[in-house]
Amino acid sequence: MTMRYPAVAGSFYPVGEELKEMLESFFGDLGEVGSERKITAGVSPHAGYIFSGYTASRIFKAIYEDGLPETFVIIGPNHTGLGSPIAIYPKGKWATPLGEINVDSELAKTIAKHSQMADLDETAHTYEHSIEVQLPFIQYIAEKAGSEVKIVPITLGLQDEEIAEDLGKAIFEASQELGRDVVVIASTDMMHYGPVYGYVPFRARADDLLGRIKEWDFRIIRQILNLDYKEMFKELKEMDHTMCGPGGVATAIVYSRLAKAVEAELLYYTTSFDVSRSTDAIVGYASIVMRR
Repeated sequence: MTMRYPAVAGSFYPVGEELKEMLESFFGDLGEVGSERKITAGVSPHAGYIFSGYTASRIFKAIYEDGLPETFVIIGPNHTGLGSPIAIYPKGKWATPLGEINVDSELAKTIAKHSQMADLDETAHTYEHSIEVQLPFIQYIAEKAGSEVKIVPITLGLQDEEIAEDLGKAIFEASQELGRDVVVIASTDMMHYGPVYGYVPFRARADDLLGRIKEWDFRIIRQILNLDYKEMFKELKEMDHTMCGPGGVATAIVYSRLAKAVEAELLYYTTSFDVSRSTDAIVGYASIVMRR
């Protein structure tokens, strides 16, 4: 049995009781577990929990109150450059400080079968944080619901419309073939502003700067809410926007539209400035849900 051990526990998120206490604080307003199952996909940030943890918790709160799926297909950008450009983790388990979660190997293989581009590959996932940081949220709500859920982790080193269309369609077709109840989680942060990211398209006082960053992020968010990935990519190109996971978001939109989603909702938006109070480096975070 293949085991993927934590790569960023103790850095991006805490371990032990501190992690449990942090999750309890994030989910202090958790309602009753639902059964409607209208949610098809969500967008969740993947920075350190101190910066984006609460924002990320909003999508998982919504999923809990909607009803948990059998499998979460989690798509994150490949920040490391390792492995296949479109890498589906094939089998085994992933471990976090909260325990282990099983990979839905049958669904992983079926997605790969329907895709013209994706590979079954573990290497791309070795050190990647964008998927790992989503797992404690999933484990927390699964335990609260008394459910056993599985995951299919997918990293994207290449992100464009063609890949999103192929992968979104493959996830939908695989879920239909297997009769699998699926929610797609697109793991992404929004704008990365500052010299550390090599991206300083404008300079201003703190309040004006934050306003500009929010304005540019909401140009992207507006297209996600319209379930329009083509316009999202156009906006990204026009602004040279530094959102890191557009391919996963576009894949979630393609899947959701095939799964009869008719709306999307922004649940929460914030930036790293709210915690750091620094304008040297600012990252935007959004939590978005897509529904039938």
